[in-house]
Amino acid sequence: MKDFKYGKKRVEFWQVTGEVLGSDKYSETYVSSSGGGPDYAPSIHSETVTNHEFWIKTEEGLEKDIKLRGIDVPLRVGQKITLVSAGLKGKDNGWYSLLINHSAGKHWFINNGVDLNNKLKLEKYTGIGLLWAIVIYLGVAIYTMPMSIANFDIAFLDWYLSHANLQMATTAATAYLVLAFFWKRSKKARVAKKLKQHLEDIAQDAYQVQK
Repeated sequence: MKDFKYGKKRVEFWQVTGEVLGSDKYSETYVSSSGGGPDYAPSIHSETVTNHEFWIKTEEGLEKDIKLRGIDVPLRVGQKITLVSAGLKGKDNGWYSLLINHSAGKHWFINNGVDLNNKLKLEKYTGIGLLWAIVIYLGVAIYTMPMSIANFDIAFLDWYLSHANLQMATTAATAYLVLAFFWKRSKKARVAKKLKQHLEDIAQDAYQVQK
């Protein structure tokens, strides 16, 4: 399988193929409450999670137990499947990403592009934008102070700040933060789309191999 390259990071994929020996599903329900007080009842929230456990016999003759949480994939005994995992190259861990049912001619994303990016952190919010916003704020504030750096006197800092255009500094810093947020969000969306397409290509290649 081809690696997925993004900048200096490389995501590798590996697979296990086998025949389904048995399949079992069960649900877990989680109940939580929030709010509430002397005069009103708290809000009750419940969430049901489907767990799927099945056994396969690999092409090497080994029996392997697979556990998927929050995933409901229709499988029956005797079907041939391929389970694809993804992880950063050089690391020892990875995540199930794709399940291909060769017998049914269908596939499911266990972790799609968005999920994989969140786990692999190919693109993430780092907080660097906030630091730059602070620099911009201070830069504009200093630039609009009624003095030069050569004549700066810390004893008159309050007076300098009172005459600085802090509204302009706030506007500039806020504008940068908004632009940085949407720029980073667009980059996260692009890498997620590319990851999903890479998984789709893997699935289509697997169908061709089995023909």
